[in-house]
Amino acid sequence: MECIVKDSSLYFIDADGACKPDVIFWRLGAVNPEAKHRSILELIDYSGIPCVNSASTLLMGYDRLSMLNRLKKLGLPVIGFNVATGTDQLKNLEMQFPFVIKVGNHHGGYGKSLVTGEEQWEELKDLLFIHHDYVTTEQFIDYRYDIRYLAVHDKVWAMKRKGRYWKANSLTRKYQLMEPEEEWIGKVKQLQENIEADIVAIDVLETENGERFILEYNDIPGLSGFPETVKIELSEIIKNKLKQ
Repeated sequence: MECIVKDSSLYFIDADGACKPDVIFWRLGAVNPEAKHRSILELIDYSGIPCVNSASTLLMGYDRLSMLNRLKKLGLPVIGFNVATGTDQLKNLEMQFPFVIKVGNHHGGYGKSLVTGEEQWEELKDLLFIHHDYVTTEQFIDYRYDIRYLAVHDKVWAMKRKGRYWKANSLTRKYQLMEPEEEWIGKVKQLQENIEADIVAIDVLETENGERFILEYNDIPGLSGFPETVKIELSEIIKNKLKQ
């Protein structure tokens, strides 16, 4: 699918023809965003077509680094990380084992590996050398479960989840809705207000001793496992944008 702006109007074009949207629900997730996707968001913003979330909000979290930077500036407990803009500097990113290495802007568990020892690290460095993207390393959090705090409009839900392997929010095998805690309602609402989001989620890792760290925020979060009232709230946001 391609996108054009002509006479200040936005059109999407594919093999079936052209479409001039009234409202856009952006659901591009679990992929490595391409430069074209950012260009499309800029054109949505330029054309003034209402979008959930707004194009300007989506552009803030478009890249993992800008997303993590936003959390850090808000003083939220994000996991600390090291970063290099190219794989030729991998030798300077080593941390105490075990640690997690993440390449570029991939989502959904892709581009990530748990490094448990020197031999594995040497092999990974050789493999990663062919990539031309930034690399981050962060200390491995041996989490008990992760919690997604989901804010839609003025309401907040929370879900406790457990993945099959070490990757949080990937191959989820157990989940349970829970009562949101006031402290974390405040944190997700602080973020929501700052980035002016209609919908946003924060994924929180909890360790065995009760420490909690924010892994990331997600401005196009999945809704699986959440009650139907979440979708109703979201549909109301879309209806209101159409009216405006």
